[in-house]
Amino acid sequence: MQSSKAVIFHSAGTGALSEVELPIIGDTQVAIRTHYSGVSTGTDKWVISGRFEWGNFSFPLVPGYQRTGVVEQIGNKVSTVKVGQQVFATASLNYVNATAGWGAHTEYGICEELEVFDATAIPLNRAAFGVVAQVGFNAASRITANVGDGVIIVGDGVIGASGALCAKARGFRTLLLGRHDSKLAKINALGVFTANIKSVTQDELSDFKPTAVIDTVQNPEAFEMYHRSLPATWAAESFGNSRIGTGQIIYSGHTPDGIKSWADMAHLQKQELTVHFVSGWTKDRLIKTLSLMKTDQLSLEKLATEYQSTDNSIESLFNNIRSGKSPDVASYINWT
Repeated sequence: MQSSKAVIFHSAGTGALSEVELPIIGDTQVAIRTHYSGVSTGTDKWVISGRFEWGNFSFPLVPGYQRTGVVEQIGNKVSTVKVGQQVFATASLNYVNATAGWGAHTEYGICEELEVFDATAIPLNRAAFGVVAQVGFNAASRITANVGDGVIIVGDGVIGASGALCAKARGFRTLLLGRHDSKLAKINALGVFTANIKSVTQDELSDFKPTAVIDTVQNPEAFEMYHRSLPATWAAESFGNSRIGTGQIIYSGHTPDGIKSWADMAHLQKQELTVHFVSGWTKDRLIKTLSLMKTDQLSLEKLATEYQSTDNSIESLFNNIRSGKSPDVASYINWT
């Protein structure tokens, strides 16, 4: 039976680089040799801490839900990919000795065919962020404003950066707000205007005239900061266009159970704001996201820190994830 290096958490918060045993490949399955696995700072944190309620995960588990690599073997009924093809993959099958907490942080993994996507002509360390980039794409796709309207993005992590780049690709003016000057500088270098939340004023936000906010922070303090800058339905004409519409808030990313509210409902009602909640992924959105990567509109590897698949590097990376204080906009593991 084939074994593989992988990040394994044997209990909540306790993990290390170790070995997993792969199952036997089935007729509709694909075996992939991983080159890079992208980190989802938020979701990976909730999974390894045992706080992700959407899946039936149990320890020991292998976290991660996005990786790239090359197809090494396919089942008899697989028709959409071939051996040697460069691919992006989401959820892996369970391992013999560990649950797949989607299971992407591994040297080798087996997926159902429907979880595998062509990544030809895309840098593999870029495509490794396919799912989190797709969350940002989903958020930006919900915006109903006109080209040239302003969009504020709150949060200087990989989902915030993805949302900003996708909104920019749609022709909106973008302003990303975060707390870390080093992260903001990297995002700004990709052509997104940025500002530090700690120094930006309410007047400056209002002068930007946003019609939508992508909020990846999702807490009452963030809402209090930006909601007054959004137009109310009855005030839409004062923003210089005759379209009568509502301001939008798009909450983007996963939050664990126990969080009761991020916003004052009275203000949402008073301003007649429309609120969206985005978190998961779909095949269609992943394909569109990978297309943006192929045309260099989502070059997330330029924001990312690379970690090697060694004991010390993995320990450093997951200590950052557990603490919720990662210094990186984005990060990925190199398994080559």
